[in-house]
Amino acid sequence: MFDLLLAGGPFMFCTLTLSVIIVSVFVWRVIVLYGGSRANKYLLAQVLRFIEQQAFLKATQLCSMSNSPLAKILKAALMRSDRTEKELRRGVEAVALEELPKVKTGTVLLPQMSNLATLFGLVGTIHGLIIAFKGAGSESAATRQAILSQGIAIAFYNTFFGLIVATAGIIFYLVLLVKMNSVVAMMEHSAAKLVDAILMARAGGGRDKQG
Repeated sequence: MFDLLLAGGPFMFCTLTLSVIIVSVFVWRVIVLYGGSRANKYLLAQVLRFIEQQAFLKATQLCSMSNSPLAKILKAALMRSDRTEKELRRGVEAVALEELPKVKTGTVLLPQMSNLATLFGLVGTIHGLIIAFKGAGSESAATRQAILSQGIAIAFYNTFFGLIVATAGIIFYLVLLVKMNSVVAMMEHSAAKLVDAILMARAGGGRDKQG
């Protein structure tokens, strides 16, 4: 593997560095999105259970223990539970506008990094072709053949590696995009569900029970 990188020239290492970044972002977002999804469902279930018990304070304290975007959105609803429905929904929407983009952090960079990998591959390809054309002017046939072969090899190595990294980056992005949209939809649904639960609990009488 290292021999191929050396044979492909300096731009192969640029593409390799980018591939490490792409894989790191993918692993990071998989852990956050898939791990956080389970935690979000548990948090919502607990908060709704407290609301049914009219224990608004406990629900608020539970959300305060987490720094996740969903926890902040739910807390925004709980902190406004004594206001009008319009104010309650507007407050939740305002916090959601701040927190939902955090779910997309890192993921949206993958297409750009994939394009960059393609460009690195293209630059490496041109670099290889320049070497090949330079060798065409050599007086010795053997030297000309050797330089031509080296240049073409550099061009193909860079093209192949750049396209492989770019393709992997796009596939990673598509996998994360599906989960990311699912998480965002779940958070929006959770916020709406909590607002409805608060309004129903409030209509049922009593706002806050400590126990």
